[in-house]
Amino acid sequence: SNNGSTHYVVSSKGLVNLVVGKAGGTMQRTMEGKMCSHARPIIQAKYVSLSGTLYLVLCTFQGIQIHTALDQRQLLFHPLNIDPAKQDEEMFSQGVCGVMGDMIAAGLSTGRIIIFKRDGGTFAKHDTLQGHSNPICDVKHSQKKLFTSDDNGCILVWHYKGDSWELTKTFEGAGSPCSTLCVYKEFVIGGFGSGHLRVFDHGEGSMVAEITAHARWINAIDVTPGGKMISVSEDTLVHLWDLNKMTHYHSISIPNVQLCGVNFLPVSSNIVLQLLSVHSLPVRRRRISLLPAMTCGTSLSSERNTDTNSRTALLDPHPSVQRHFSLVYLRSTLLV
Repeated sequence: SNNGSTHYVVSSKGLVNLVVGKAGGTMQRTMEGKMCSHARPIIQAKYVSLSGTLYLVLCTFQGIQIHTALDQRQLLFHPLNIDPAKQDEEMFSQGVCGVMGDMIAAGLSTGRIIIFKRDGGTFAKHDTLQGHSNPICDVKHSQKKLFTSDDNGCILVWHYKGDSWELTKTFEGAGSPCSTLCVYKEFVIGGFGSGHLRVFDHGEGSMVAEITAHARWINAIDVTPGGKMISVSEDTLVHLWDLNKMTHYHSISIPNVQLCGVNFLPVSSNIVLQLLSVHSLPVRRRRISLLPAMTCGTSLSSERNTDTNSRTALLDPHPSVQRHFSLVYLRSTLLV
């Protein structure tokens, strides 16, 4: 959120869809691959807020790009240097977060994490962290700690001391990628390709809980300041958890789509789901109502069912796109 508006970004192949939601309506814009200096797929697109200023970060096969959020003006392009001894291995960047109010951390396929620091109106490379031996999957920040995960399931905890980062904790992986992270109080939670959720105490350096949460790859997790957590997976299920009680309390099935991302919206109990769909999809929810739609590349219409506790929505694909991403916004009554 920024200046009373909420910004959303969804990437698909070489396109980036930008949506800005305000009280008076929405604004949508598409950045094409050529605008991003390449025609190759964009691995990740993410908004990062630094001291109230919003930036758009793109992770690609060519490098890392930082843009202004309002006019998409490029402030930095950091190319990925290919190791001459590994010409057959393609490099990429993945995993982005804001750090300490004036830095951005981005992960690389080499296992390194690059820290960029804001310098006036632009950014410059500030530091490089080396501790992983596998490609980075996700990066999260909380207070003075940075949490990074990789393709082998390893999670590292870095502590900012002075003007540098020190590796303080290592949670070894078991071979399954830790594809997504979130942090709540003294816990760092990892979602794994095996379908497991693992909760670690990053202060004590111990694992608190291990949950067989999903039947397939976990793509995204998020947590509220009150400890409610949500997870989405390729098994088409959305699970809601209470981290204070370490319990699961609700599930939602969304068939015929791939759930690619999920977030709680700021200062509300609403949820946004990122879907990858191929055809028009009927979606029914119980105890969850749809917010006014702001979809990328789709239109969304809703039809009230005879059941007053549910609503059926129809997601229609953009006529020029066969496989597309869409955003569905849900108002949840289950987070109280």
